[in-house]
Amino acid sequence: MADKDLGEELENIEEGIENLKNKEFMLFGLKMTPTTIGMAVAALGSVIGALYGGFTMYQKVEEIANLDVGAYEQQMQLIDQKIDNQQKLLDSIEQNLRDTKQLTYDIEKRVNDKVVYFEGKMDKFEGKVEKTQKDLEDKIQKALDNPLAN
Repeated sequence: MADKDLGEELENIEEGIENLKNKEFMLFGLKMTPTTIGMAVAALGSVIGALYGGFTMYQKVEEIANLDVGAYEQQMQLIDQKIDNQQKLLDSIEQNLRDTKQLTYDIEKRVNDKVVYFEGKMDKFEGKVEKTQKDLEDKIQKALDNPLAN
């Protein structure tokens, strides 16, 4: 019997919901159905959301309007000066590298010139040593060939 009471109650609730669709309410002196009330709540939510978005946008615009442009310009000028100083330093380093390269080239040339000079001297010295050796060998050979001549 409790099941029938519960079933009847559910049917009554369903019937009440069905009747609610077509029922009209008086709200602020206007006749409204539940669908109309739902649309009014949705429209009100949209209006409130749009107002909140507009207020947030207004705050952002105010923040941008209050920016100190002069301070940013000073920072940009300072950065420009630093970049110019870095460029001058880079140019100086490049010039020093060119000078060092030239100095290295000059040293290599002088060393090569000295090597060529000493190679020429060595060739002359070796020529004299060979001539002296040949003369000495000739004298030794003559002495060995004719031991009584000396």
